[in-house]
Order: sequence, then structure tokens, then C-alpha cells
Amino acid sequence: MLALYFEYLGHSDLDWHHPTLDSMAGFVSWLKLPYRSTKVRSAHPIYQVRSNRTINLALTAVSSFYDYMRRVGEVREDLREQTITYLPERTRGYKGFLYGIAGDSPVEKNILKQPVPRKDRPQTITKEQVQTLMDVCHNRRDRLLVWLLYETGMRIREALALSVQDVDVADCVIQVRDRGELDNGAEIKTPHSERDIHVSEALINEIVSYVGHAHTVEVETNHLFITTQGSRTNQPLVYKYVQSLFRRLSRKTGIQLSPHILRHSILTELAREGWRPELLQERAAHASFQHTYQLYVHPTQEDLRAEWERTQDVVSPATEGERVR
Repeated sequence: MLALYFEYLGHSDLDWHHPTLDSMAGFVSWLKLPYRSTKVRSAHPIYQVRSNRTINLALTAVSSFYDYMRRVGEVREDLREQTITYLPERTRGYKGFLYGIAGDSPVEKNILKQPVPRKDRPQTITKEQVQTLMDVCHNRRDRLLVWLLYETGMRIREALALSVQDVDVADCVIQVRDRGELDNGAEIKTPHSERDIHVSEALINEIVSYVGHAHTVEVETNHLFITTQGSRTNQPLVYKYVQSLFRRLSRKTGIQLSPHILRHSILTELAREGWRPELLQERAAHASFQHTYQLYVHPTQEDLRAEWERTQDVVSPATEGERVR
């Protein structure tokens, strides 16, 4: 997290010795953008690339760093004093143990902290809707991108970082490998995200067909997904294009779409089909088993009824005659 902060300072020509509320607010905005540079601005709405939870973790790391540096005399400014405000205790979401007895104690609030809503089930779409999206794609690359993101559950930056050599045709495996940040801005989330993803023979055949069609002798890059027109013809595909593509597909079909919706959809479907959480964790490359379990293991009322009906004869103390009555 601190590495991200110092990267932001470098892009913004700011001195880490002098933190201000404005510079920290700029850091929060930068974390939300898909661009590394602070000078790039999009003319269209963009997806926030980091969750509010991740941004809050970054703020905590930076705050702890400055607290330590202030204690050892490296910085003078008190970042905490600039970012903390105090609210009446009645604004707290719960009553304290001594509520109504002790005096009213103000509640600290970090004004930069991002709201983290209560976790609901992730938004998903059906396999039939994915097929609809694929059917309205204008070219093989776009169709393949939607298909691959859905079937593999990859993050979009992992997909854009794929090389042709990452596709194991014989074993029907796609390899996610860490090569750092690439020239199209793509990279895997962490080194721990490296993994082998087993896919269908049909998807492998689609990849082989696309590569044979798109990767002509004029193409010098090994990136799997490349641009087919414009000033970046035959160059690695960039995230900005994917945003534009998904907006067009959403308008055409009326299906709300983002790369993460495709990821959530396949992982949710695999959970429904009986995949154990530890297997889902490996496929999704989640660092935390608990995160995977909470996100994708959501039994429906139908699931609960079916399991009860399957086991009730074993666990119920009632006799057969009593159940009949």
C-alpha cells in the first residue's frame, strides 16, 4: 500500500515530508482511477478499479507511516490532526455500554474514509445472458474476451496481461503469470495471483482460431488481445477500450455489464454447482478463504429445503407414524 502512495507522489511531484489534506484527497481519487498517471482524464464515466475497502486499507497504512515518522522526527505535520473530525456520540450506529450514564463522548471520524456498504450478494448474470452478449459482438476478439472473462473468472487486468504463450492448448489450461506492469498498463493483482486455470476445449479452440486470424506477420507483440484499428493497430489492448466495449454491449442488450460482473457470475455458478470454497478460492486467486466463502456461498431457500428434505429422516426424532399424522 505504501508503494502505491509513493508512486502517486512521484506522478504528482509531491514531497512525502509534507503531507496535506489536499494531497491525501488526491491520493484517494488516484486510487479510484484505472490510470497510473495523474494527468490522464477520461471523457466518459469510468469504473472504480479499487474497492472502497482497499482504499481505506491504503489510508490506514499511510496514516500509520506518518504517525511513525512524526514520532521519530522525520516530519512535522500531524496528518491525523488534518484528517480526523469529531461527531456527537448520537451519530454512532450503536449504543455504548455506558450510554445514558456517562457523559456524551465525541466520536472520531476520518473525513477521507470511504463508505463500505454492507456486503450483499455480488451482481451476476446468467449463462444465457453471457451468450446474448457474445452474439452481439462485432468481431472475434470481443466475443473471445467476453467468453474468456466469464469462463475463467479472471480479473480484467489479468486478461489484458495474457500472452499467447500463456495458453496451454494440449492441457486446456490458461496460465496467469506475474510479469509486473506491462506497456498497456495491465498486471496481475499480486504475485500470489499466479495460477493455472482449466478451461473448456471449446474456449481453447476459439483462442486458437482468434490467434490464427489476428496475429498476422505484422503483429510484433505477444499479448493475446490486440487492437485491430486506429493508431494502436496491432498493439496490446488497453483497459479504456474494454470500458467502451462493455458500455456498447450494455446499450445493445440492456444487460448491465462489467468485467467483475462476469467474474462474479461464473464463480457464483460454480459455487451453486457444488465447488468447495477452497477450490473457488484458488480459481479466483483470493488471498482469504473467508472472503471467498462470504462472497459466493449463499444457499437459497430452495437449497435449504432440498437439503432438509434429504436429511430429515436421519435427524428427526419423530417416528414414521408420527410424521404421517
